[in-house]
Amino acid sequence: MAETTRQFQPGMTTALKFIFRRFMRIYSGYWPIFILTLFLSIWLGIFNGPEISRLQSFLLLPQEHYLLNVSWTLTYELYFYLLVGIVLLFTRKQANWVFITLLVAFITIVFIQYIQGVYRSNLPKQIDFIWNTFVTSPLIIEFIVGFLLSESIFKKPKQSILAWSLFTISMLFVSIWVQKYGGLIGVGMAAFLYYPERVIFFGSTALGLVALAALVPSPKNIFGDYLCLLGDASYGLYLLHIPTLVILYGLLFPKINGLLWFGGGKLSLAVYLAATVGFSIIYFKLIEYPLHRISRKISEAIFSSEKSQSVVTTRNQ
Repeated sequence: MAETTRQFQPGMTTALKFIFRRFMRIYSGYWPIFILTLFLSIWLGIFNGPEISRLQSFLLLPQEHYLLNVSWTLTYELYFYLLVGIVLLFTRKQANWVFITLLVAFITIVFIQYIQGVYRSNLPKQIDFIWNTFVTSPLIIEFIVGFLLSESIFKKPKQSILAWSLFTISMLFVSIWVQKYGGLIGVGMAAFLYYPERVIFFGSTALGLVALAALVPSPKNIFGDYLCLLGDASYGLYLLHIPTLVILYGLLFPKINGLLWFGGGKLSLAVYLAATVGFSIIYFKLIEYPLHRISRKISEAIFSSEKSQSVVTTRNQ
């Protein structure tokens, strides 16, 4: 988002157009998979817990559980788009300071909540879900740091790849060690209980990976082209891997004698991975991207008409 908005002219229209486009980008790619997941949940009687609101899942409104469980991250993504939209009201230089201020504010709030034991609560129902787990979530810090990383690389594009590599590898091993041997309970840093630690360790690892992706030259060969294709299909890959898991392991594989157990289940895993990647590429080309193009046309129609109306109003005045 930092790179996408770099040349944008600040102003209300720019901010609104950005937010509308990004929201439509998320929803247009998400809703077809949501409908598939809804169909599977009704047909197979799964994902039907009383704590799941299908309407909130459809709209990606904050809640503890979603029909498609991985879609909770999209709620945070929409939140971040709102923050980016707000800073588009300012010049780029001002926007950087706005994000730095937000970063300091979020770190301060998270630290205070950490001291207060919010993340160690054994009674999650007693905390303010919207405020503690969404609005002031430590995960937002990762978005902001990513934006500031883009600014750093833009101003200093010749950063040391070796230094970033050593940093990333070090944080990766530290993250794995803490997750596996750090005495964490349950699912460890995958849970709200350890969100601050997750941001510090896995967040730092992710920061290094993104920095390397920006700094290392892209390979100009068929392998590089394949990686770009995977990148294009990554949204579908993220959304489809759960429905594909349900379809293959819940419906198809049990009907194929021996497939699940051949090689200790490794063959079924290979088929699942290949199918997920294949379905994601097909989904991107035939559904996601065409819907995205339609949403862009709708955006252009809405905001070009607003611009025309503004010009007419100005002339009349």
